[in-house]
Amino acid sequence: MTSRRLSSGREARLEPVDDGLVLVIDGIEQSHIGAPGAAPRHASARWMLAAALECLAGGGRRALHLGGGAATLPRLLQHALPDLDQRVVELEPALAELVRAEAPLPDGVELEVGDGRAVLEALTEPVSIVLSDVFGGGSVPAPFTSIEFYRAARAALEPGGALLVNSADGPPLAFLRAQLATVRAVFAHVSLISTGSTLAGARFGNVVLLASDAPLPLDAIRERLLGEAPPVAVLPWSRLERFVADTAPEPVTDATAVDSAPPTRSAYLGPAALPPSLLERDRD
Repeated sequence: MTSRRLSSGREARLEPVDDGLVLVIDGIEQSHIGAPGAAPRHASARWMLAAALECLAGGGRRALHLGGGAATLPRLLQHALPDLDQRVVELEPALAELVRAEAPLPDGVELEVGDGRAVLEALTEPVSIVLSDVFGGGSVPAPFTSIEFYRAARAALEPGGALLVNSADGPPLAFLRAQLATVRAVFAHVSLISTGSTLAGARFGNVVLLASDAPLPLDAIRERLLGEAPPVAVLPWSRLERFVADTAPEPVTDATAVDSAPPTRSAYLGPAALPPSLLERDRD
């Protein structure tokens, strides 16, 4: 086991497990490095991988990752798409040092230390996909939740490129609704991947936002995620519009943005029932 002390004072460790290595920060497992091509251990990583592979199926060649961790997703994408050129931006120098020393990255993946949003806003050459997986102490930092951030992501994309965001929320899902409203104010096509229990407000959980100015390959993503346990929902905007309108949130700006709520371990609240606004059939 190898560890580093982060600038926050928390300890980051890479611990060996039967199927690879896990990154543990402050006693909480953050990400997993398994065998090349093996399914990711964490559900949100599987969702992000499925969405990224389908969004890149048309021949995308350049990816920008905001948030490094153990670089689980870049490793998996590089195995599946060896010609992909990937840039990974990690804010914490000690974590980047730990990953470089103990779990070197494959060719085609460049890991750098920096502020992900600043790098995004300074891009001069567009990318095929932006993947944002930025957490601090279990929360999504405010600068990665605003309309200005999403506009910068849109400006960084090639025509038809996609943005994927790993986020999280729990009851009463106010943060999620505000994020959906904010993304939709920037992109023509917005979708969501999560579990029914999270969307029903029965538990705190991860959600993955997808956005593009081109139609998203939702059927193909659903096909890749068949058999997920627990089952996962891939919802188009036609299923999300009323869900967001339930509370009619204003888009988040840099002036109003706050960090997302940290994870909770609240007790199960009873049988999960999706909000009525998410039960409509898809509309063309």
